[in-house]
Order: sequence, then structure tokens, then C-alpha cells
Amino acid sequence: MAVWNIDVAAASSTIKATAAQIEGVQPSLEGMGKALEQAAAALPGDAAVVLAALNDVVVLGLTPSATQVVGRSENVITSTAQALNFYQQGDLTMATAAQRSAGQVHHHAVAASHGGPAKILRD
Repeated sequence: MAVWNIDVAAASSTIKATAAQIEGVQPSLEGMGKALEQAAAALPGDAAVVLAALNDVVVLGLTPSATQVVGRSENVITSTAQALNFYQQGDLTMATAAQRSAGQVHHHAVAASHGGPAKILRD
């Protein structure tokens, strides 16, 4: 049976730091897009082939890939935070249940081996 012992505070800190890093990617991607637009604008008028190729790189390659990377990363962060929350809630639920049951003693009768009266045993 697996035993989990997750430091919730440290895990939360790591999730927040990673989320901040992902948020920092978007402005970089926007800056890269602007730089490519400026490069395209600087091309001479007779560089239609180069302009088309540059456009294809942006439209077919960089934009969908960057969008996918950011989207997947955000999904991973959200799912990890949710899993950590479920772990923490489960931990609290188990702790509450343990506190409730700590004061409860279960009694049940067991027949005595010598044929005499039954004994009451505590679990």
C-alpha cells in the first residue's frame, strides 16, 4: 500500500512559482511575434517568397505550438493544484474521522473458551 506524505506548503509554493514562470512566457511570445512582424516589414518589396515563408513560420509553426505549450502548462498547473487540494482535504477528512473514532470503543461478546459466560472485548 502506498503511503503519501506531501508537504502541502512546499508543494503549493512550487505550484505558484511554476505558474508565475508560465505567465512570463506569454509576453515573450508576444514580443517574438512583434519582432517577426518588424522583420517582415523591413523586407524589400520583391521578397514575397521570404515574406510568405516568414508568415508560414509564424502562422503554421510558432503560434499554434506556443499556444499549445502555454495551454498544456496551464492545465498541468491547474490539475496539480486541484490534486494537492484533494490530498489536503482527504488528509483533513481522515484526521477528523480519526478524532471522532478515537473516543469510540467497540464492544463485542466473545464466548469464553472454558464454556463459561461470554467476555466483553474491546477492539
